[in-house]
Parts: sequence; structure tokens; C-alpha cells
Amino acid sequence: MEPIGNWDRLPTNDSINEIILKNSSNSSSQFTGVQLIQSFKPLIIPCYTLVVLIGIFGNYLLLYVICRTKKMHNVTNFFIGNLAFSDMLMCATCVPFTLAYAFNPQGWIFGKFLCYFVFLMQPMTVYVSVFTLTAIAVDRYYATVHPLKKRISVTTCVYVVGGIWLLSCALVAPAIAHTYHVEFQKEGFAICEEFWMEEEKERLAYAYSTLIITYILPLSAVSLSYICITVKLKNRVVPGHPTQSQTEFDRVRKRKVFRLIVLVVAAFGICWLPIHVFNIIRDIDINLINKHYFLLIQLLCHWFAMSSSCCNPFLYAWLHDRFRSELKKMFTFKQKIIPTNNCIAVSVML
Repeated sequence: MEPIGNWDRLPTNDSINEIILKNSSNSSSQFTGVQLIQSFKPLIIPCYTLVVLIGIFGNYLLLYVICRTKKMHNVTNFFIGNLAFSDMLMCATCVPFTLAYAFNPQGWIFGKFLCYFVFLMQPMTVYVSVFTLTAIAVDRYYATVHPLKKRISVTTCVYVVGGIWLLSCALVAPAIAHTYHVEFQKEGFAICEEFWMEEEKERLAYAYSTLIITYILPLSAVSLSYICITVKLKNRVVPGHPTQSQTEFDRVRKRKVFRLIVLVVAAFGICWLPIHVFNIIRDIDINLINKHYFLLIQLLCHWFAMSSSCCNPFLYAWLHDRFRSELKKMFTFKQKIIPTNNCIAVSVML
């Protein structure tokens, strides 16, 4: 495996052209595909813009509430903060550059450095988000199913988060080692793409192992953890002789937790399913996907996956009572009543 940043062995323009011609025998279909996504530009750009705005603003609020509120400085919220931070980076790096690259007729116009930086940050932030979701599920499993066991310390949590970032970086390394920035000066455009040259078996092995590590295993772990949590809550009995109000309160709390669990698993599985299915079909036989719709389908699957960054602020904050109460404090006007000479002066503060 070539080291990252070894620019001395870049493929030549001729070799890139050979690869492109080999992978797309019908150039007219590709051109039609480019025209097709251009026609959907008024729809696609607002959808991506919405993802960026909601993803960055929502996750920023999440981070702000956690950092501002001392009583929320615990292990679970530290994981949620890391998830919000990685989702913010995902929205800032994945979405704008992907959109500009897809619609700009000059291809990649951001230069060599941003080519490698963005193509490093894109998958790394995705992997960090996925592994952090898994860590949150495991943490909640131990807190609910084994409440008497000692929780991990904040220091250990910092090490876990650091390990998540290092693991994500290591998983991205093979793809970055095969990413190239090539300028076609005569044609007036540049590309930033991943080419494995004559290593097709290695590419497929890397693609399928990444699918297992970053989707199948985390989804299984998250689902199993939350199933155990649901069973535990269902079988938990209030000690003593609970009153009717206590029983109703416990029933409502269980229903809220169950709803949150279902939404977390569903959002994670559904948002990332289309892009993984698309990649599997492309790896098996690229001709199975109509070349006329290839770019459009790829872009829509990518947008659907990126929308997962918008779901997490709702699922982990606005459906959580403590987060919701803190957000209300931030955005609710408080009235101070001050008696002055038989009248009342009201000052409104944010």
C-alpha cells in the first residue's frame, strides 16, 4: 500500500483517460446523465442547503447546551457532543464540496490540498458519527440493563472518543492512498477521484469490509442494545406498592423511551441504506444501473445519507426532556416584575 501523500506516482492523464473510457463505454449516456442532474438543479440545491442549515445549526445548539449546562457534563452527553461535532463537520465538508463538484463544468476547482483534505474528512466524519452512535447505544445499555455496575469515567470516555477518531482515520487511509487530483489543462477541468488502477480485488475487499465495519456491525450492535433496553424497561417493576399516578408515569416514560429507541434505529438504518445498496450494485456490475440516471441516483442517495446529520439533534436532544427544557430556557422570554411607586415595571430579558 502506497503511503498517503505520495504524489510521485500519480497516474498520467493518459492512464486516467484509459480508466474513464474502460469504465464508461457509452460517453453519450454519461453526457445525458450530466444534463439530467443539471435539469434537477433547482430541486437538488435547496435540498442540500436545507441539510447544511439544519445540520450545522441543530448540532451547534446541541453542543452549546451541553457545554453551557454543568449538570449535563456526563459520559452520555460527552458522546452526544462528539456526535454533534462530527455531524457539523460532515455538513461543512461533505455537502457543499460534493454539490459544487457535481454541478461545476470545470470539475474540481478547489485545488490539490482541499482535494485530499475533503476526501479525508468526508468518510472520517461519517465513520466517527457511526461509531459514536454505537458507543451511545452501548453506554445506555449498561446504564439501563446493569444500573448497579460502575459507569466509565469521563477520562475513559475521552480515550474512547480519541480511539474512535483514530480508528476512523485508519479506515480512511486506504481510500486516501488511492485518491488522485489530476488537472486536464487542455480540456479546462480537473478531477479528484479514487482510482485503484489494477487492484480491483483489493478495492472490493476494502469496500465490503468497510460496509461491514461501518454499517452492518454498528446497526446490529445498536439494534441489540436497544432491544435489551426495551425488554428491561418492560419488565421493570416499581418497588413497593406503586400508586396509580406512579404506574401511569412509568408507562408514559417507557413509551417515550421506546419511541426514541425505534426512531434512533430506524433513522440510522434507513438514511444509510440507499447509498450502501447503490455502492454494492455498482461494485457487482456497474451496468446494472442505467447510465442515464447514474449520477442523479448517486447524488440523491448521498443527500439521503447526509440527512442523517439532521436527525440526530431531534432524536438526541429535542425528544429528550432535559435537553428540551434547556432549549426552552434559552429561547423563552422571562419576565421580571419589579414594583415601583404603586406601578409594576416589567422588563423582558432573553
